[in-house]
Amino acid sequence: RYSLTGLIHAPRLRPRFATNFFSTDQFFEDAEHGELPRYSFIEPQIIGWDHNDMHPPFWSAAPGLVWDPPSSVLGGEELLARIYDAVRSASSLHGSNHLNTTLLVTFDEHGGTYDHVPPGTAPAPTAGAPAGQFGFRFDRLGVRIPTIAVSAWVPPRTVVNEEHWATSVIATLREKWRLGPPLTARDAAARTFTDVFTLDSPRTPEDWPEPVARPVPPLHESLVPLDAPLGSHARAVFAGALALGTELEVPAPPVDLSTATGAQALDAVHGLLDDLFPRLKG
Repeated sequence: RYSLTGLIHAPRLRPRFATNFFSTDQFFEDAEHGELPRYSFIEPQIIGWDHNDMHPPFWSAAPGLVWDPPSSVLGGEELLARIYDAVRSASSLHGSNHLNTTLLVTFDEHGGTYDHVPPGTAPAPTAGAPAGQFGFRFDRLGVRIPTIAVSAWVPPRTVVNEEHWATSVIATLREKWRLGPPLTARDAAARTFTDVFTLDSPRTPEDWPEPVARPVPPLHESLVPLDAPLGSHARAVFAGALALGTELEVPAPPVDLSTATGAQALDAVHGLLDDLFPRLKG
């Protein structure tokens, strides 16, 4: 229930944890009442048990409790279906609704799907920057990743063939809200998503597709033995979280990870994360 994006960028985002990080339940409530902010970034549960990020879990045959036990990618489909339904059914006469809300679904990876098209060239984010590993200068694109735009202003069964980049998200936000100059040469050259909204009159929600998410299989408790000692991967993850708390001067309950059980380590880290993300407690 905590934000991995927030933790990764904690030195920069720490002042926003108490004011801008909310639960997904808050998103659904705001969508129903027409109170969505002008921009929302929805992050699936990426860390911990029963995660719903469509990412295959880490698994190890090593003894001890693992951080990321087997779970189903169907959890991601179920989450996406609920978000889609919330946008489609948003009918408030004031504020946000299905007519003025766009749901943009994008991914950070291609899910292991083979891509037969060689990546094209692209400007390096920073001209003249030194080369990285193996002489790579970040002057080409990566494999193609899926992206879906859900809006009342997009024609049905639309397939967009124009090339967009991951930085098209940044370019679109900059254009929409006049956020200033480009962050790098990459988003300066990226095509925005503006040209996909081509209808003269909006589609009614009854005309939108109606996906049905498949049931998410439950995670059996035998796969999460919280009374077991920590495995090597779990120890590393918990140690990283506690070290971050120390860096941010957020106290955590003392725990010896070399002897702690899964339950003891979780109690310590949950106490730390509850302090960091006061609106995500639960």
